[in-house]
Parts: sequence; C-alpha cells; structure tokens
Amino acid sequence: MLPFQRRILLLGFALAPLGLIAGCEKQPLFAPTGSSITLTANTNSLSANGSTPIIAQVLEPSGFPPHSGTQITFVTTLGQIQPSEANTDVNGQVTATFLAGGQNGTATITAISGGSNTGTSGGLKIFVGTAAVGRVSVTANPLSVPASGGSSTIGALVVDINGNPLSGTQVAFTTTAGALSQNLVNTDSSGVASTVLTTNATATVTASVGATAPAPPSSGSGGSTPTTPTTPSATGQASGSVTVTATPAPTITITPPATVQKNIPATFTVAVTASTGGAAIREITMDWGDGKSNSLGSFTGSQPAIHTYASDDSFVVTGTVSDVAGNTNRASVPISVVPLAGTAVGVNPSVTTAAVNTSITFTITITPPAGVGIVSSSIDFGDGQVAQLGAAASATRTHSYSTPGSKTVVVTVNDTAGRSSPGSTVVTITP
Repeated sequence: MLPFQRRILLLGFALAPLGLIAGCEKQPLFAPTGSSITLTANTNSLSANGSTPIIAQVLEPSGFPPHSGTQITFVTTLGQIQPSEANTDVNGQVTATFLAGGQNGTATITAISGGSNTGTSGGLKIFVGTAAVGRVSVTANPLSVPASGGSSTIGALVVDINGNPLSGTQVAFTTTAGALSQNLVNTDSSGVASTVLTTNATATVTASVGATAPAPPSSGSGGSTPTTPTTPSATGQASGSVTVTATPAPTITITPPATVQKNIPATFTVAVTASTGGAAIREITMDWGDGKSNSLGSFTGSQPAIHTYASDDSFVVTGTVSDVAGNTNRASVPISVVPLAGTAVGVNPSVTTAAVNTSITFTITITPPAGVGIVSSSIDFGDGQVAQLGAAASATRTHSYSTPGSKTVVVTVNDTAGRSSPGSTVVTITP
C-alpha cells in the first residue's frame, strides 16, 4: 500500500490535464485566416430610433461553416449593435440587432473574427433618418383661402428610398407668402409632419428633408429574407411643394327705388358678380337696417329684393355675399323712408247751381300714391243717398235733388294701405 503523501502526489498529476483542457475551452474561437464574413439586413434604410436585425455569415476558405461558437465582433460608425460580440451557430451564422439611436446619417457596419473581416468594401451600409429620405409629398387642406385671409393645414409625407414612412425625421417648411405656425417639424409615426399656413395671398409652401436617394429597386423593400442593400447616389435635398391660392371675393351692389314709403313694399335691385376664377356663390343675405334680415339664396346677376318698412325714418341697407371658398363681401346703401302720401280724390259737378229735380253729373277722379291700389269707393250725394263706385280710378254719376238747399257731396276711397281718403264738393239747389 502506498503512503498517503504519495497518493496525494499521484492524484495531483492525474488532475492536471483536466485543468489544462478546461482552460483551453474558455479561450474564444476565431475564424481561420482567409475566411469570409458577409453581412445582410432586412432593409437598407431606417427611421431615426429605428432598428433592424443584422446577420453575419462566416465561411472558411473551404466554403464550409467554421466550428460553432466562433466569435464575431460587430463595429458600426453610427448607432450601436447589440450584442457587439456573439458566437456562430452550427451554420456559421450570427444574428444581432442594429439600433439607430435617434441619429441621422449612414451607418457602415463591419464584422471581425480573428484575422478575418468584412473589409471596408464589404461593410453593410444602412441609411438612417434624413440620410434615408427618398421622397417628400406635400398636401394642403384647403387648397384655397379667401383673399381677406385664411389658414390651410400643410402636410408633408416623408418616405425612405424603399417607399416606407420615415418617422422622427426633421422637415423644414418655407413659404413664399404668409406665415407658418412652425418651420421645423419632426414626422410622426406615419411619416407625416404638419404646419399651418396663414395668408391672404397665393403662397407656395416647400417642405425639404435630408438627402436625396435613388428610387427603390423594383423588387421592393425586402421581406423576411435578408437582402444586400443598395447604395444611394450623391446626396442632395428631397423636397416637395404645394400652392395655396388666395381667391378674390365676389362683389355685390344694391340699388334702392327712387322713393321708399312707409308701409309700401319697396323693390331693391341686388346685383352679384362672382370673382374671375373664383369659387361659386354660396349665399346672399340682406340686412334691412330696421332689425329685420333675410336670405336671398344663391345667384349671380341681378334680382329684385322686396321689403316693407313700418316706420318713416332713415336706415342703412346692407347686402352680404359669400362663396364656397369662404370669401365674403358687403355693400351698404342709406335710404330714407317717407310717410305715405294721401290718395287724391277729385269731385267735379257739371254745374254748381241747379233747380230742384234738375240732373247734375258728378265726375270722380281718384289718384292713389305709387304702390297703393284702390279697394273701394262710394259717393254720398248729401241728401241721404249713397252710390258705390267700385275700385275704378275714375267714375261719373248723375243725380237730381228733390229739395232746395246747399248740398255737400262726399266721395270716400278705401286703398290698399288701409286708409280712407275723402274728397268733396258743394252744389246749390234752388226752388
């Protein structure tokens, strides 16, 4: 039997190779010299703060994958790679994630394993934020504002070189007239940046973003299978414009009648002209100045507008025309409403003196003021006899008296203004 000390010594020699083996397994594996490393991604463009998977494929000079667990180190000129170091699987592949990190520019991503690397020319380029812009489309709502001044919301849709919306991308707005609520706006999650134009003149608004890239390849923006990105051409500005038109207002004129009388319908002439190249007329309204107003609807040209004033006074009549673009124009005219003139009633006898039982012919003439009609009239011969004359403006009646004396003949006219107007004459009857 061996002494105790010797047994400890032999055991130590037996365990030593195991320690060496364990130490060797902790050392990282690298690709053999001459191996190739190829990087691919799902896209070659990203919004700021965007991310995309990166796949590294390692092949030995023989064309076969290296031993699984071969370490790959990623390097990027913009943003970061997570993880920055990873080991290959049995197929010689490593998957990591590129994080743009809110920056704008071109990220050049390379990979290294031992003495092998992608090289500068083999690096993967991903265009981030403004560097990835492909097109800017600008819209305005509405496309026209009144010449008196109005507002329009300007929207700029920013897409990358693959036609995908770019979020978090700064858009610079400029205008040839008016003012913008904001000149620098970041796009939202839909790739849209908005500002508000306020102007009273025609204005062209331009939205500019980053660098101009070529149109995306016909194969589209890529899918679940990684593809090698294409490299944009020389940088420049991607921009788009929209024109907001300031449309002139329509015109309106009001012509009053020569005389406006109390309680008599007065006819005004209202003339409306749409602006050249302007919008359609929406409505014409009249304010008569006496607390009353009404709409005349929509028309162009001349139309009558009738109003009746209940008091004799001075008023200002105002007409307002508006079109579908929001333009408004007004015209005012002062008027004086005069009291309604009386109805003139004339009664003329053929003779002023006649004997009893002698016929006398009375000629009646009725002259109402303009706008007033005759409702009815009658003649009282002064001896208790009355005859109806109807609604005629003139009439004749013959009458004889059976008793002598002075007779007062009265004609009473009722007109459409609701008044009763008299006219009279006196005849003398002798025995």
